[in-house]
Amino acid sequence: MKLVPFGASIGLLHLQAVLAQSTGTSAATSTATSTASASSCTASLITTLCSYKEPGPEFAVASGSRASCWNYCNAHSPCSFVIFSAGNPYTGTGTCWLYPGESFDASAGSSDCGNPSLSVYSQPVCAGGSATTTSGTCAATATPSAVASICGYPTPPDNCFDGCTASLGATDCLSQCAKAASCSYVVFNPDNPSNSPYASGSCWMYPNGTYDAGLATTCSGKPEQFVYDNLCPKPSPTSSSALSSTTATNTGTATTAGGSDSTTTSQNAAPTGLSHRSSLALGLGLSLWLGLE
Repeated sequence: MKLVPFGASIGLLHLQAVLAQSTGTSAATSTATSTASASSCTASLITTLCSYKEPGPEFAVASGSRASCWNYCNAHSPCSFVIFSAGNPYTGTGTCWLYPGESFDASAGSSDCGNPSLSVYSQPVCAGGSATTTSGTCAATATPSAVASICGYPTPPDNCFDGCTASLGATDCLSQCAKAASCSYVVFNPDNPSNSPYASGSCWMYPNGTYDAGLATTCSGKPEQFVYDNLCPKPSPTSSSALSSTTATNTGTATTAGGSDSTTTSQNAAPTGLSHRSSLALGLGLSLWLGLE
């Protein structure tokens, strides 16, 4: 009679151990995922300066620290260097100066002072990826290269009825084009103090055809429009259907050596050994518990 309670205790203890192992594994996986998703950047100090040509107001942002400035540069490519302008020496805050599309020009700065407040850093190296690169996004939209810088180019054929949108910059404009049902190329029209393609403006999307240089006019000053080809066109409906059919046929079926049995596997399925141990422990615990009643 004394053996029954002892067996029940062993079964229940084994059950608790198996459940604890499963919970611990899930918690560890969750922690690893959240840590990997965070971006952490470092940058090398190029020099310290007393003055440097200031960027436009859209490229000068308040920053809580030098590290925050590096992260901001990483999230707003192309950014080959960044300047942190020190503010409060006690809190470490300051202003982050970005110069997208430019290289550092030492001749544009001065170091003739006793206490330089500008720290020039190289392009940050970051762990955890860039904010501008997301799953499912064509990599070519992250660093667009203009095929022409022009003025006076006409609006899309629909006269901007549904082919013109507000945009955060050329990168965003080209991303919108890549996601559109039909878009061959875009014309980005800056609407910011610096007349820069890396800040806000309007995006004109042309559903078909190619850029026609003969439709542009001569610029009297700086270029007012930037043309980009869509390097990430959507696949045709025919090729998409064929790809879906092939994927559905080849997903998740495995045949045993004998050829008579098949099993379906899934990346989200629990490990077989753990499932068997859990079932055994639950069965043993339940049987012994009922034996005590």
